Formats: sequence, C-alpha cells, structure tokens
Amino acid sequence: MPRQRPRLWTGCVAGLALVLLGSAAATGGEGQGAEAIGAELRVAGWQLYADARWAPARFRRAADGSIEATTDNSTALIWKKIGEPDANRAILSWEWRVDETMAPTDITVKGGDDRPLALHVWFMEPPERQTIFQALRAQLLEAIFGLPVHGRVMTYVWGGLGARGDAQHNPHIGADSWMIVLRPGRAPTGQWLAERRDLVADYQAAFGEPPPERGIIAIAADSEDTRSRSRAFVRNIAFADGPDPTGCTGATGTSSSLSE
Repeated sequence: MPRQRPRLWTGCVAGLALVLLGSAAATGGEGQGAEAIGAELRVAGWQLYADARWAPARFRRAADGSIEATTDNSTALIWKKIGEPDANRAILSWEWRVDETMAPTDITVKGGDDRPLALHVWFMEPPERQTIFQALRAQLLEAIFGLPVHGRVMTYVWGGLGARGDAQHNPHIGADSWMIVLRPGRAPTGQWLAERRDLVADYQAAFGEPPPERGIIAIAADSEDTRSRSRAFVRNIAFADGPDPTGCTGATGTSSSLSE
C-alpha cells in the first residue's frame, strides 16, 4: 500500500516552525545573503541557501567561467533545479579544485564536519511514496527556507579525515542521506581533478532500490566549525546518459552542462 503523506496537520506544524525558527531562517534574497551569490549565478538559475546564524559562504563566477566558493568562518550552499532530460540521466560529471582549505575534520560528527567543497544531488520522491517524516520535512524546508527537497540526497565530498571511497550518512540528515568521500582533506590542492559518478548505481548501493528523478543539485562549502577559511572551484557540471558499457563509472550518449 502506498505510504500516505500528512494532510491536515502539516500546515499547522509548518506555521509553528515559522515562528520558532524565525531567528534561524535562511538568507538569500536581501542584505548579506544577496551579496553571497554573484549576479551571474542568479541569472543562471542558482539560488542561495544560508543559515542566518552564520555568515554565508560566498559564491561567484570566476574569470575562467568556473564557480568559486569561498568561506571565512562561514557556511552556505547554492542550489539549482534539474530539468528534463537531465532528471533521468544516470551519470554526473564535474571538475573541482581546492586552493585553500581547513585542517581535515571528522565529517561524520555534527559540529566538526567542515569541508571546502561538496556536491549534493537530491532525488525527488513522488508524494505518494513519501513517508510522513519525509513529507513533513519537505514542506517545512520549502515553506521556511524555500528549498524544494522531497526525498533522499547523495553527497560527494572533498574533505574529511577518511580515505577516498569512505561512505556514511550525513550527520545532519540521517538515514535519508549518503555521503561519499571522493577527495580526502589532504588531497592535492591547486589542481583540477575530474569526477564521474553513476548516480543510479550509487543510489542503489546506498538505499537498496532504484532512484526516482534527480531534482536538485547543490554546491556547498563550510568552515564555521573550525573558524577557518577555504577557497575552491567547480566547473563543467554535466549530466549524461549511461552507464558506460564497459562497466566502469563513465558516460555515454548525450550530455548537458549545468555550470554555464
């Protein structure tokens, strides 16, 4: 039987949360939040999500066309909706570079999980398949913070104490999340490194079932726990058909870029 989403009481809870969480509401449209994301990124469809309790990380278009993310005792992410046909494509690829970073932290622990860069992909669970908790969380996040997430999230991390390939739940989200370390905290800095991930295979391995459509992609940077600084770049974010017929994580067929 399909899992039912709450109807009558979620509106009341969302209204209460707006009052209780007013001091921690996200910034993005005015003042400090508006300064944290460059105009060119806004025009390209990126939006800022930042907790008002902390100074926001800053995102701008670099001279080479990449997206630059800088922190100074700060944290934030920018996000963008994934449209068709990318929402059903299997392969995500990108290049990233870190020029300045904090000492590696334990990214499995709240309050100590700083990292110079992470890419998130949220999967849009249909309403009829959401648990009560998932539906309530989605309504709260969209109502309070304007962040339309309606399912599980895969996170690809540059940072942390672990080794490449380490994977675990995000300590801030729990069972509906899965983080994979692609570049540990002591990875080489100052050089572009390329990644290609099979989102279908990663999701299946993490959650034990095929994924729904891809809904949102986000770029995050944070250094507020260690009160440090970081500077990193992302470019050539693209979705493609796949997987690679050789069995490797790769792309075949048509692709499109989200970073331009």
